[in-house]
Amino acid sequence: MKSFSLFLILFLLSSAATLAQTDPEILRGELNGSPYTIALPAAWQSGNLFFHVHGWRPAEAPHEADLDTDDPFYRFLLENGWAIARTAFRENGVNHDAHTADIEILKSWIHNEISTVQRVILEGESTAATLVLRIAECNPDLADGVIAKGAFVNLNDREADSFLEATPGIPAILMSNLTELDGPVAYVASAENAPVRPVLRPLLNPGHVNVNWMERRDAFLAMEKWLDGTLPGMITDGTRTVPVRETGTVQTETRISNRVISINPFFGNAFIGFHPDELAAWGLQRGDFFLIETHGELRRVYYGLSYGDVPLGEWVAFPTASDTILLARNHESAAETARLNTGDEVSFLRLKTEK
Repeated sequence: MKSFSLFLILFLLSSAATLAQTDPEILRGELNGSPYTIALPAAWQSGNLFFHVHGWRPAEAPHEADLDTDDPFYRFLLENGWAIARTAFRENGVNHDAHTADIEILKSWIHNEISTVQRVILEGESTAATLVLRIAECNPDLADGVIAKGAFVNLNDREADSFLEATPGIPAILMSNLTELDGPVAYVASAENAPVRPVLRPLLNPGHVNVNWMERRDAFLAMEKWLDGTLPGMITDGTRTVPVRETGTVQTETRISNRVISINPFFGNAFIGFHPDELAAWGLQRGDFFLIETHGELRRVYYGLSYGDVPLGEWVAFPTASDTILLARNHESAAETARLNTGDEVSFLRLKTEK
């Protein structure tokens, strides 16, 4: 019995040590006024570096390089030996030249201070999708491939922040939602004679950068295969469904309730744990108005597809590609207005008299 007990203790200690080794090492700091966060898998030696580049943030938003290593996509990268880097740049806003320099500085620091960087994939969203495409055109040595989510594309006005020439020198995947495909389609069509012709990965979801972790994962895998020599199709449906989850939704005769899963600290949008199918079964359809109750206060909300469905300052809710519900105020902070924090209860109530 004593031998068995000793074996059990040693086994548990060994298991705990193994689990500890799998936790990523998190490095945070600042380079030239740009906050950064780096997540390193245990004994990182692969030289593979994934760089996520965030889009426009308001001037007054937190100036931080946020990185949630519990995100399933980032866990997937870490488990497969990829380091992850993020920079908040020198300041919020859009400045392609300065942002490119900040990425170069952080990449060089990782290469010189941590370990040799051999392969870099840049992923950018919104204005940063435009940025990574511009890097693919003007600074192709900075990365091996880029994934542009929801890129703004202007092929005519050289003075526009979104101006691009459709001449990438490295592999580029343009992944965009169904309702904003015009620019990416024009970019791919105009790049027929580019050094490396880009490919289109449409998502059959509405909205702007409405992308789930499995769609990001499969775009990344497509880029990896491309860099290893397997060219993807010119147009590939990138839409994916996330695994079924327990929602914790509670429904009574008068209301349906769930909790805040997370809050975007830069825009104040709240993600609620409802599954869209639950709201459909409850009777809520696109175009309906309903009431939300938070902390005993009621607010009128439009159920739509994206932020732009309502005037500035108005409330809107819509399904996400991750099968949750996003609650927002157009260009205002829903979380600040409703005093919402992660874990807070949010109830939806029918509003039958208004459509």
